[in-house]
Amino acid sequence: MDVAEVLRERWDLKPLELEVLTGGMNSAAWLASAGEWRVVVKAVGSGDTAFEPGLELAARLDDAGICTGRPRVGKHGRVVERVDGRQVAVLEYVDGVELGPADQAAIGDLLGRVHSAAALEAGELTEWLQFLLPFEDSLDLEPWIRPAVEGAVADAVALGPVSWAWLHGDPAAEAFRRQADGEVALIDWGSAMQGPILYDVASAVMYNGAPVVQAYLRQRPDLTDELQRGLPTFQRVRYAVQAGYFAWRITNNILTGITTPAENLKGLTDARNSFGL
Repeated sequence: MDVAEVLRERWDLKPLELEVLTGGMNSAAWLASAGEWRVVVKAVGSGDTAFEPGLELAARLDDAGICTGRPRVGKHGRVVERVDGRQVAVLEYVDGVELGPADQAAIGDLLGRVHSAAALEAGELTEWLQFLLPFEDSLDLEPWIRPAVEGAVADAVALGPVSWAWLHGDPAAEAFRRQADGEVALIDWGSAMQGPILYDVASAVMYNGAPVVQAYLRQRPDLTDELQRGLPTFQRVRYAVQAGYFAWRITNNILTGITTPAENLKGLTDARNSFGL
């Protein structure tokens, strides 16, 4: 894909510099700039159904005062263009310092604000958990995977009704940026989805540690009992997703976003260890 040409033809932007960005497990990205503007060009597969809804969510949250790296609308009024079998978007570049292990309070605080701004009526949990189905054919890669995944799903369903919102889906520390004015931005909405709030909080704890929860509850004290009751279960759900995802990557020899197959094996091993196996 000729990124400069796509920018000119679809967004009427004429970049003077292009830089390949690294780190995406399921996408490719470039930093484009010229004079006063900088944008990120992001491309994902044609079958990625979360991409466009995530961009639309980022725009809504940006309107609500949460910096998200919102998408730019192209010349034809669309936030996503189809190019060479891929979906392509142009996002506002978010400058700032990537958060790290000492920033759990900032991460929990902002995630709580996101869920408050994007709250939804509760949906059907059994149906939602079917997002694990794309990994179905890979769950027998090792004998422990299917029982662990099915057990976590059954435990989540047994919880009954839980609170829902639009979720970030992948709130690792590197998705958060502290800007020059001290405000924290949350970027990279490619895994966004509607679902139970507990899943996002469990993901944040998996990536960043338990202190995230206390900061989150300062924003959402109404969820104190729900988190106490359901968070351990959804931590297992989150690791079940990780197990299925890395089993799928290993089965299909997917190496995007990593340098060696050992990184896929590590992801699967981390999931196994979380189940005490």
